[in-house]
Amino acid sequence: MSQAPLSFFPQTPPVVTNRTNTQFTASEQARRPTFALYTLGCKVNQYDSHQISRALTQRGFRRVEFRESADLYVIDTCTVTAEADRKSRKAAGRAHRNNREAIVAVTGCAATYARDQFLQVAPNALILDNTRKWELPELAIEALRARPDWDIEYSKLRQEIGSEPQPTATRERAVLKIQDGCNHKCSYCIIPTVRGASVTKSRETVMQEARAFVREGARELTVTGVSMSDWKDSGNDEYGIRNDEWNEANSSFRIHHSAFGRSRNAALCDLLRAVSTIEGLERVRVSSLDPADVDDEFLQTIARTPTVCPHLHLALQSGSGATLRRMRRRYTPEMFGRAARRWREIRPDGGLTTDIIVGFPGETDGEFEQTLQLAREAQFSAIHVFPYSPRAGTVAANLPDHVAPDVQKRRVEQLLQLARESSARYAAQFLGQDVPVLIEGTSSDREAEGLTPHYVKARVRLSSQSSTRFAPGDIVWLRAAHWNGQELEGEPVYPDNRL
Repeated sequence: MSQAPLSFFPQTPPVVTNRTNTQFTASEQARRPTFALYTLGCKVNQYDSHQISRALTQRGFRRVEFRESADLYVIDTCTVTAEADRKSRKAAGRAHRNNREAIVAVTGCAATYARDQFLQVAPNALILDNTRKWELPELAIEALRARPDWDIEYSKLRQEIGSEPQPTATRERAVLKIQDGCNHKCSYCIIPTVRGASVTKSRETVMQEARAFVREGARELTVTGVSMSDWKDSGNDEYGIRNDEWNEANSSFRIHHSAFGRSRNAALCDLLRAVSTIEGLERVRVSSLDPADVDDEFLQTIARTPTVCPHLHLALQSGSGATLRRMRRRYTPEMFGRAARRWREIRPDGGLTTDIIVGFPGETDGEFEQTLQLAREAQFSAIHVFPYSPRAGTVAANLPDHVAPDVQKRRVEQLLQLARESSARYAAQFLGQDVPVLIEGTSSDREAEGLTPHYVKARVRLSSQSSTRFAPGDIVWLRAAHWNGQELEGEPVYPDNRL
């Protein structure tokens, strides 16, 4: 069955004006329509949701917590597993119960994969698949304006505050999507069906959007995509930093490539270096790359570029060659092992995280043991474990020899135990050291949580005598004293006392 081409990117970068939300009068604030947003799934979805939030804010809406009553609820769904489908449905039902008069707008991959499941829990929901995701703000407002009282009040408010787009705030860690969709056909994955073929943004659009995020308050940008190695620019080098320029300016960190020319990731590496030079940006993080596409230039760029975080995410999925073939992955365990060892050579302290699927059809005890062995050798800083979940419409759903649930559960527990041990070993290198933490949230006046550049969670605790207070977006130096099984813990260190 042929599908319409998917379009995921706004045609123009977001508009940023100088008016701030604090300039709304108390009366205007109280009368602004409200929306609540719930996002499930990957960083690509996080980017999409943020763009929807920005569009609604620019049209005069005020965001509230999802548990509160709102005029509009937006659920950006995920369908990578059956559990993600269940959580997506639950969120839609919860929104409907919160306010039965509200518009419930459901979009994302689960809405594309099986839209009817949402009508069972929110009968009048506005359901938009990924091809129409960017229409959501206007269609939701159109549905709300069909209510005469709401339309009159909204029109009055827009006349008072002006029709120009309102500026938005961006979280301290923002997601920058440069690519969407996938041309690969892994046997277990529904993403090519729900997100379509690979499409990319131009370098100019990426750079303009990155600068807008930084102006709005982002201190860290996570560069992401479904299949990021597909990113290529059409030839506009205005924003690029080429290898010859980079090598000349950073002679101690020269990037070498073969006599056959630059690597397949040359354009992506140029883009990452360009983003890293944006004034006011403290950190650049790269979300993930397919292990089949990793090469030395990419590893060197992540390891050696100032402001790029020394953290790499490579999805192993399985350490068995036979299982990887059934999964239709494009690499072997040996290829993955070489990439992991090379990363350790280039950046011994670097973070290396992964995803592993447990209980894929046909997985034997021996094949699972191969996964455990490769996971030990790779020395991951964190492992995300996913029990295999069949997705209708994928090749794997029809494979024979599905693993029994009790066997799958036992293997999950084995791998989780290995993951805990691996994370603890990795975190131990930071104990007694001073590490920078980008604060994302505060649990009390005296505690804050955030991430180190190496993608290690950290908790900063103030002494009872300290008058310091934290705010999201602060970068605090932590003297790591303890690993609690999930986070580094310690007290802040001030410049004069840093190790």
